[in-house]
Formats: sequence, C-alpha cells, structure tokens
Amino acid sequence: MPINAPSRYYELSEAYSKEKDPKKKEEILLEMMHILPKHKGSEREFGYLRRRLSLLRKESGKKSKKHKVQTLKKKWPRVCLLGYGIDKVSTNFKLAKFGNVLYGVVIIDDMHIQVVYMKKREDSPEIFEQSDIILSDKDYGIKDKFYVVSGNPDISMALKQFGIIRVYTEESKDAIPMMKGSTVRDLVKELGLKTGKNSYAEVYGSNVKFQGQSVSLNYTLNDGDRVFIRV
Repeated sequence: MPINAPSRYYELSEAYSKEKDPKKKEEILLEMMHILPKHKGSEREFGYLRRRLSLLRKESGKKSKKHKVQTLKKKWPRVCLLGYGIDKVSTNFKLAKFGNVLYGVVIIDDMHIQVVYMKKREDSPEIFEQSDIILSDKDYGIKDKFYVVSGNPDISMALKQFGIIRVYTEESKDAIPMMKGSTVRDLVKELGLKTGKNSYAEVYGSNVKFQGQSVSLNYTLNDGDRVFIRV
C-alpha cells in the first residue's frame, strides 16, 4: 500500500541524507514521523523511522560517554595490555589513570574498544579477570584467558585472532564488534530492538548476492557488513 506522504516528507528525507549534525538529524526524523500519515500502509515506514531514531540516539550516547573512562561499565570486548613499556603504550593509545592501571576507550578498525594497561597481573586482578583478550610483550604463561603474545601492542591483530568482526548499522561510521558466526538476530539483541514475525534485514557487503539483499534474522553476518534492520 502507498504511504501517501506529503511532498514535505520527501524533502525532509533528502535533507536527512545530507545532514551531518546528529541533533539536526534527530529533529528531521521527528518531523518526518509527525507528518507521516498514520494508516496501515505507512506502518512499515513509521517503524523504519523509529529504528533510525533509536540508532541515532544510541550512537550519540556512545560519543558523549567515550571520554568518561572513570565511569565506564564493562563493555565487551575489553583488551588488557600486559607488561609493555609505558612509552610504547602511551605512544599508541590515549589512556587515563584508573587506580593502579591505565584505562580508556580507543577506536580500532572503526570499533570502540575498552583497553586497560598494567605492568603486571597483580596490579588489578579484578580488571584483569574482566578482560576478554590479554595482549602481552612476552609469554607470561597465562592459561585461563585468550592470550596473544606480540612485540607490539597490535590490538587489531588480537581482535581478528579472537574472532571479532565489524558490523555497521545504516549510516553509522562506527562499527559494532560482533563475534564471528553471529547472525542478524544476535545484532538485534545487541541493539536491544524488538522484532516481529515479518522482521528482516537488508545487507550491503562482500558476501551477498547483490547489494541491499533482503535476508532473514538468521542470516550469518560477515566482516564489514552494513545492515538495515526492518522491524
């Protein structure tokens, strides 16, 4: 069924695609939702706008919090740099003092990754145990964690070995870190979205038959996929 939207709606849609400022994009979306006719034929379009708004607010929230390292909660994945010289770490990453360790959020391959640095495991046993990946300059005989030994603190390499892939949502420049083998349904859960029996996704990536291919929520995601979830 046609949505029968006024011409102003399509003007706003074009303005949204060109706008860079998140606040102005949110204002445009709210106006589009307001003027979109409410009937059965426009239900899917309205859900799409609501989804855009949710993602936009989520991304804005991430950016506003990323420098407040002292208040960050555990967010997977977390990488612990162990034993490296402080000069090598501070040259590559901007971290802040957090108790006996250095701690912060850095952007690796478009993903926001929590990074903690400690000279030895005993500096902060609790934070060490909360880390998903341990990356160290030499072999410390660690058996109880995913452990990578490298002369340089190459987090990108460690993430790939761990099995992390990058998944993008709609117009987002930031990628969501997902485990290799994750499905669209896993992404929906990660984003905290609600779906119905007719929900699906459109995927742009290297492994689809054509760009914008419609797939079910059981579709297995690939590194670099850009996903438009239709709820």
